[in-house]
Amino acid sequence: MKKALILFSLIGLMLGLASCKRAEVADPDWNSPVGFNVLVEGSVSPATMVIDGRIHTSQVVIRVTNSKGTPLADRTILLQQLHSPDSDALVNWGYFQNNQSSYQKATDANGEIRVTFYWPVQYYSEEMWIYAVLMIDGRAVKESETGNIGNIPQDFISLTMFRSGSTSVPETR
Repeated sequence: MKKALILFSLIGLMLGLASCKRAEVADPDWNSPVGFNVLVEGSVSPATMVIDGRIHTSQVVIRVTNSKGTPLADRTILLQQLHSPDSDALVNWGYFQNNQSSYQKATDANGEIRVTFYWPVQYYSEEMWIYAVLMIDGRAVKESETGNIGNIPQDFISLTMFRSGSTSVPETR
């Protein structure tokens, strides 16, 4: 009985040690839930602006990292303007560099992009959103085929607009 117990213990120990050979986890395939491995975070400064008929600017900063916080260089980010994060309706209220309503840029060595956003000169709504999405294989999609947007590396950045008391620009929606 003791011999059988010792023999089973040795066999279990050998099998346990032999099965633990994996040293690192490979990145998932792009068609899998990559949102768990790649993080897109954005901010804008200033995020609140008075719409007074003049052009004002904000700096948009987007950072792309892996799940360990390591910056990811040479990743293309697409920026678009949305009326709300729940809508697919693109708006053309303000513009990015080169008078573009949407903008693409690759991340630098720090995994960041910095883009100037030019606010609208006319009041449209209380808020608008800048949608930042990681482009994969040259495309940017808001939803996956299953309709789950949680797996796409993306961020929605809110901008708040206030109408200036000195302008008489009508509100349009």
